[in-house]
Amino acid sequence: MPGVGRIQARPFSSIDEPEDYLGRICYNENPLGPSPLGLQALRDEAVLAHRYPNWLNTNVESVLAEYYEMSSDQFCVGAGATEMIQKVADAFLGPEDEVITAYPSYTQIANQAITNGGTAVYVPLDENYDIDLSAILDAVTENTTLISLVNPNNPLGRIFTSDDFASFMDQVPEGIVVCVDEAYYEYVTDPNYETVIPYIQDGKPVVVIRTFSKVYGLAGERIGYTVSTPELTDQIEDVQLYATVTRTSQAAAIASLEDIDHIDATLSLNQEAKSILYAGFDNLGLSYIPSETSFMMVDCGVEVQPVAEALSEAGYIIRHGWDMPNHLRVSTGTIDEMNGFIEALGNALESVSVQSNIVPLSPGIKHIYPNPFNQSCKIKITSHENEKVLLIIYDTLGRKVMTLANQTLTPGNHEFSWNGKNIFGKNVASGTYLLHMIHGEFVSTQSLQLVK
Repeated sequence: MPGVGRIQARPFSSIDEPEDYLGRICYNENPLGPSPLGLQALRDEAVLAHRYPNWLNTNVESVLAEYYEMSSDQFCVGAGATEMIQKVADAFLGPEDEVITAYPSYTQIANQAITNGGTAVYVPLDENYDIDLSAILDAVTENTTLISLVNPNNPLGRIFTSDDFASFMDQVPEGIVVCVDEAYYEYVTDPNYETVIPYIQDGKPVVVIRTFSKVYGLAGERIGYTVSTPELTDQIEDVQLYATVTRTSQAAAIASLEDIDHIDATLSLNQEAKSILYAGFDNLGLSYIPSETSFMMVDCGVEVQPVAEALSEAGYIIRHGWDMPNHLRVSTGTIDEMNGFIEALGNALESVSVQSNIVPLSPGIKHIYPNPFNQSCKIKITSHENEKVLLIIYDTLGRKVMTLANQTLTPGNHEFSWNGKNIFGKNVASGTYLLHMIHGEFVSTQSLQLVK
């Protein structure tokens, strides 16, 4: 048949290795790359890519059990911390259930709670940018089934201490599961910090989430896991999907776990990179939040959107948002990246200071009009990066009513409308609805009232 034929494959050895990203200091990735042992295991296993992996990752769970000196039925492995957060939410959060979490923090589990028909309660950080454990306890209601904590916290890089957590656990009401995301556990140097895994060993209702994405350098392989009691792990496994982790990822994770040299090199580079950032911020006269992770927040003293744009033009991609309009978050990178970033930041701040025609932008839902409405309403939002924006309407039980946007938007102002109909084109009842905007790691929610 004309035009149809077999494509001749190139030998694997002749394929050029892809170039690494330079200046992508926005995702808290490991600048050293994968563990060499993990990379070799990944390559060795690639020849069996035509074979399905261990269906439920029991091979990885057995190695983790040996590593932690625990039982394999206390581990559940999935496609990165992302999948495991979803599985924790699916296991413990349904309609009318409530999760309490801090803000700013990593909000995926709160978003998942709303998707599952539950409610998310956000508790602000205290004046030192720390998670306020006392305020979280005060927010507990009879509907609270899960408390979600991130330690060290993302995007602030702060920790709560082992003593603070001990006092907190003494006061958590019976029947509530406490989930602690420890994705950056290995980076912490503060002696007052401890993992909460010993609470699991004591039989407490605690779930720990960890990942191979950060210190092990396997972010692209997508593998993470939960640690908990056998009873809670059973509940997580009840909602687990089959074969979401590739066999190459499984092999790389197993090998990486024991690559002490790579871990030490990663942590050493991270400390050196943070020292460059601290010194650079001091020289620029900028205040910053000391971090126990591989990223940190710095106050630029001005609306950060034009600063981010100038940095992007210079080749450095950073993150901002979280209702902190003057702050940017920068990941640690190579020494050259850190020195180059500091120079680019100084130039960006100088450039922004002399431009009077810049209209600063901060992401979020800006206006809903009219509200309450009868026939339709207009919704104005602002996006700040070329990232996908989700704009979804839920009812008060957390059920999805309509998706208004699921697309990549250019930075700037955008307008949408809602005519009071659901995804099936049917009119919904009068009442209160929630408009939920997700833009990268930024989340915003506003209520709107339909009156007929």
